[in-house]
Amino acid sequence: MTVFRDISFLWSMIHIVALMLLLFEPRYSWRSTLLFGFTGAVGMLVFNMMAMLWKGHGIIMGIAFFTCTIPTFILFLVLSKYRDGRYVFLFCLTDTVCFWLLQVTNFLDRIAGDTYLVMLVSRLLVFPLAEFLFWKYLRRPFLELQRKMGRGWWLFAAIGGTYYLLIMFTSVPVGTPMPDLAGLIRILLVLLLMPLTYLTIFHSLWRQIQVFESSQQIELQRRDYSAICQKVEMGRIYRHDMRHHLVALEGMLQQGDSAGAQQYIQELGGKLVTLSQTVWCPHAAINAVLAGYLSQAEDAGCRVEVDVCIPAQMPYGEMDLCILLANTLENAVHACRGVAEGARWIRLKVEMTENSRLTLSVENPCPQPVAIDDSSGLPAVPSEGEHGLGLRSVRSVVDKYGGLLRSQWKDGRFLLRAALFPG
Repeated sequence: MTVFRDISFLWSMIHIVALMLLLFEPRYSWRSTLLFGFTGAVGMLVFNMMAMLWKGHGIIMGIAFFTCTIPTFILFLVLSKYRDGRYVFLFCLTDTVCFWLLQVTNFLDRIAGDTYLVMLVSRLLVFPLAEFLFWKYLRRPFLELQRKMGRGWWLFAAIGGTYYLLIMFTSVPVGTPMPDLAGLIRILLVLLLMPLTYLTIFHSLWRQIQVFESSQQIELQRRDYSAICQKVEMGRIYRHDMRHHLVALEGMLQQGDSAGAQQYIQELGGKLVTLSQTVWCPHAAINAVLAGYLSQAEDAGCRVEVDVCIPAQMPYGEMDLCILLANTLENAVHACRGVAEGARWIRLKVEMTENSRLTLSVENPCPQPVAIDDSSGLPAVPSEGEHGLGLRSVRSVVDKYGGLLRSQWKDGRFLLRAALFPG
């Protein structure tokens, strides 16, 4: 029957790595990450199997921290995009979930008579089930959390690390006697505490994200309101001065200067056009972003071509589209400022197809060649510091909706395309 025990151990080791990778943001390409990740996991697995053959199965819980935990931590730290509290929290989360599943299946086997068969069958079922739940419900929001929140993770990592150590030191290794009633109650309380702890952490993280997005939306609405107020004030001034314009026109016509009167009317009409508030779509926040950044583009001397077709009902978050538009237009305006006046232009097109797929393209002049990162589809920029944060936000929104993102530089032009798909 020990063969069931050993197979269940091998199965668990493989799926610990799989759970980690489901929530992982790699520093390198996924191909390299998977190659090195599973190579390292196989190496640790072989070493631990040899230790069990030499010292017995019970040795594994005594040495696992040094032969599994620390090597795995170092391996994935090297491969991780984040090397701060985000990575530490992720490591504690996945390892704690795995230890929790190992402990629960161990107790189920004890109840069934220590045959190891229940342990094997239950682990064959629960680990794939956990991976499915991670993929379907946790992966996308967790990756979004990591990208949007760069601070505050160390506190949650400390909580996760404390619980990780707690469940390790209270676990009952396979083949060892069961504790007394008091010890068993302590273990059950620790097992109950794990899901409650992480549910509380994720609830707190999501609340922070909601507060952040709400503050962004308020700022966009404030900017839109400010722009409208400015236009209203300008309209009031023009209405006040209208009688002076009429007197001037009357004087020109009395003198027979119809050409001058016509030119005067054209100039006056051009000024009045600026008073109108352009509405590109039925969404106030999106209109505010477009008004703000297109106004910046025009102030920078850019010729702007805009084609926006977004319906009132859409399967995408309004703030997500604001993030896409704000960051791409901001980069386009910034690029145009480095181009000679008269050669500055921006083309923006946003539309939603009949199957609710949303596409966005932004094109602008860019004299200097731009290196494109094949893995992200974006210009290669440093991942640390403030530079490149806008592009990472764009990538985050596209990934949230399982979309596609590509950028291209050719013949002095830079083109960014994005496509979002309804969930």
